[in-house]
Amino acid sequence: MQQTGTPTGGVGIEFSEDVTEVYIYFQDTGKEYKKENILQYLNDVGVVTGIRQRVIENMLIEKEIGKKYLVAESMKPIDGKDGWYEFLFSTTVDTKPKILQDGSVDYSAYGDVPFVEAGQKLVIYHPATESRDGENLQGETIVAKKGKELARLKGKGFVVSEDGREYVAKHSGRATYLNERLVVDNELVIEGDVSLSTGDVSFTNDIHIRGNVLTGVSIKSEKGSIVVDGYVEASELRAAKDVVLKNGMQGSGKGRIIAGGSVSGKFFEQSTVESGGDVNANAIMNSYITARRDVIVSGRFGIIIGGEIRAERYIIATIIGNMAEVRTMIYAGVEDDLFAVLMLKEKEEAALEQELKKIIHGINQVDIMIEKTQREDLQMQKIKLIRSKVEKESALNLKSREKQVVMDQMSRANNAKVKVQKILYPGTKININGVVTNIREEATNVEINARGSVVEIN
Repeated sequence: MQQTGTPTGGVGIEFSEDVTEVYIYFQDTGKEYKKENILQYLNDVGVVTGIRQRVIENMLIEKEIGKKYLVAESMKPIDGKDGWYEFLFSTTVDTKPKILQDGSVDYSAYGDVPFVEAGQKLVIYHPATESRDGENLQGETIVAKKGKELARLKGKGFVVSEDGREYVAKHSGRATYLNERLVVDNELVIEGDVSLSTGDVSFTNDIHIRGNVLTGVSIKSEKGSIVVDGYVEASELRAAKDVVLKNGMQGSGKGRIIAGGSVSGKFFEQSTVESGGDVNANAIMNSYITARRDVIVSGRFGIIIGGEIRAERYIIATIIGNMAEVRTMIYAGVEDDLFAVLMLKEKEEAALEQELKKIIHGINQVDIMIEKTQREDLQMQKIKLIRSKVEKESALNLKSREKQVVMDQMSRANNAKVKVQKILYPGTKININGVVTNIREEATNVEINARGSVVEIN
């Protein structure tokens, strides 16, 4: 409330902050008050609209000291509400696996994303509501805030009603809303096992196998991910994105997984894994694992035994090796001289830039000649130069991306380390950015880094 002062005659007046309400209260009931006095008080402070005659009459009868009587009220503004989208499927799918009490990972629900059927309603758009201007007690207009309409959702795999209010799945698949894009990707769902009798599987988008993947078959997702609910034998899985095994892989020396994204599973035994992201497991035994980022083996018995494990940044496990001192190779960081590789990429990039400048200069010169001579044969020369320009720009963009890949590798390798939360057994060989050490004594709860040409075990 805003105090506007106390008019003579023992009556106080207060305005609300938005000046749409005014209250009067008595300070002295010993005086005689008339309706005309109250109306005059209101007029003196500029109240010209919304006066509540009945309230004033009742107030003069009650005459209660200190009670605030709402004697005038104007029309409040009503702001419009912005438009909003109502999603009819979960947009906050937790893709992180569940951590159990012993620290191991439960992959049973990992990789599950809402599946929708063709024609299923996905989103409803609720339009902005209209606003209504108000009026203060002085009769002045109070402008209400107008509601804003939202732009239509972008994405693929859906159709929109003519009025723009309903979004419906065009086909069956996995529905996601990420980075302000609504996407329904085709998903191939195989209810049973995949074996030699069913044949290999190849699909453009996501593949979800609810059974097992048996020996001798190949599963390939050209643009999506692969999720297997059962176990995987000596087969080959290739995915542009992630591979999630809710059980694990017993590869018998022939099982292979190649993923552009991360790879996760309860265990990997006698398997080869190449991951463009992380590799997560509860156990890795006699396998060859390569990860662009980290290898993390979780749980009270999260163990790495035998084989070769390579990660460009971290390798973290509960136990590495065993009492039998099985030969286990651990590589963190990179072995190549990345600085030299980066210098070479920059040199190649600079050469391409010089060639591109020459081509652009040639095009400008031809344009001048065409303008002066109108020779038709110069047009063909210009077309050839433009083609060369496009090719060089494409090569330059590729070289720039290659250089960024090397720089990212350098960043990861600078932080390379091996962390063993319980026991590191003898028989383990650790290589961090090309600096090698052989573990000859059992160690517990250690972190291993490379400083220059020296491996530090802390």
